[in-house]
Amino acid sequence: MAAFHLRDIPDETYARLRARAEANGRSINAELLRLLEAELGAPPSESFNDRLNRLLAEYTAGPDAPDVVALIREDRDSR
Repeated sequence: MAAFHLRDIPDETYARLRARAEANGRSINAELLRLLEAELGAPPSESFNDRLNRLLAEYTAGPDAPDVVALIREDRDSR
């Protein structure tokens, strides 16, 4: 990934950027990336269906996963 340094930023501009990043709960770097992407257009990303399928595959329990209902029942019965 590329990196660059930005020089000669006016104090007022930096203060506004810092305040905006803080208000949005992001680092200054993350806020700058958001601003650049908004101005230049975000790179094409995977489609919703592709992302959904990827996340489902990532977070779906496999065939050897324990029976969740049985685990909850066992925990309740032990109290």
